This record gives sequence, C-alpha cells and structure tokens, in this order.
Amino acid sequence: MQDTPYSNATERAAGPLPPREAWRLRMRNDVLDAAHAMAAEKGWDSVSLSQVAARAEVSRPSVYKEFGSRDGLSRALVRREAERFLTGVALALQQPAPGAPDAMTAAVLHALEEARKNILVTSVVRAARVGTDALLPYLTTRSEPVVTGARHLVRTWYRTHYGHLDASHTDQAADVIVRLTLSHIVLPPPDRALRESAGLITAAGLGVLGLHSTDLSDLSGIPDVPDEPSEH
Repeated sequence: MQDTPYSNATERAAGPLPPREAWRLRMRNDVLDAAHAMAAEKGWDSVSLSQVAARAEVSRPSVYKEFGSRDGLSRALVRREAERFLTGVALALQQPAPGAPDAMTAAVLHALEEARKNILVTSVVRAARVGTDALLPYLTTRSEPVVTGARHLVRTWYRTHYGHLDASHTDQAADVIVRLTLSHIVLPPPDRALRESAGLITAAGLGVLGLHSTDLSDLSGIPDVPDEPSEH
C-alpha cells in the first residue's frame, strides 16, 4: 500500500523494536483496541479507564503512565481513528476518475460511507441523539485532531489540481470541503442521499474557487449507495 502522511507511524518503522518499546507499543494498541470496542458497545460516557485496563489485560498504572488521563486516552483514540480514516480517503482520492471534481466527489462519498459503517462513529452519533457522548466534541467543538489532518490532505490535493489559482482560495475551498463533510458525518443524511450530498459538497468547494463542475448530477463512475431499511 502506498504510504501517506496519515499512515500509522508504527507501520513505517524499519527493523525490529527494542523489547521494552515493542511491549509499550503492543500495550498501547491493546488499550486503544479495548477502548474502541467498549465505546462502540455502550458509549464512551459509560467507560472508565479502569474498565479499559481490565479489558486490555494491562495494569491501571500502565494505562495512566501511557495516556496520562481518561481525556488523554480519548484524544489518542480519536487520533488513531482519524489517521486510519484519512488514509482511506487519501487512497480514494488517488483512484482514476473522469475529472478532478469526480475524484473529489468519490473521496467525499467514501468518507460518508465509511463514517456510516464505522461502529465507533455510529455509536457516538447515536448517543448524541439521546443525550451526550464524551467523544462527540472531537467531531464538533474540539475536532482539530480530525480537521487538521483532513485539511492538510484536501489542501494538498487542491493545490495539485488547481495550482494555477491563488493558494488562499484553494485553502478556503479545502476548509469548506472538510467542514461540510464533517457536518454530514455528525448529522448524516439518509443513506439514499449520500451520493447527492457528496456531489453538493464538491460543488461547494468548486464554488469557492469560482468554478463549476461540468455535470455533477451525472457523477459517472461513482456507484449508487444501496438503500437500507431505516431503524425503528
């Protein structure tokens, strides 16, 4: 797989790690896996750091030493999910497409579909509908761990494809794309409207640049999202 700025740093490490560092990395991943599973199962608000330590079969002091606090664990969990998520979006942007707008629309659609399938994101959004969830701010008011990486990815893509335009405009277009996509993740549209939403988000970015897609209503090469029965 082609390396991206969003790949997990551990996947780029060359050669074996010293035993202590290897143990720490394994422990860290085990704790994050446990936190991810428990947050998806019952919502992050119901999960304590001690419960995560027990699930990961590591000591509570080890978890505190690695993450500092429950908030530190929250940040690490969101950061890891964001890296994985953005790696997929970056790969989607690299896929062949009839034109630049089609490539961006396909990438936005990929992001919306992946968010809909991601059990952690789904859990956070569902919990927020009936009350609150401590991870929700990382998708809204404290979304910088997500927004910063996404903005860098989309800015780089815009500057590559629209480099003849002023960089401030392409940066603004990237910001529009990222924030509109994030808002659609937090307040998802109906499944059947994902494709249309992706096209409209792309059009908004082009509008900032004073450009228009030749035909965003066609979006050739992008598969329709199958309808799924709504939950009752």
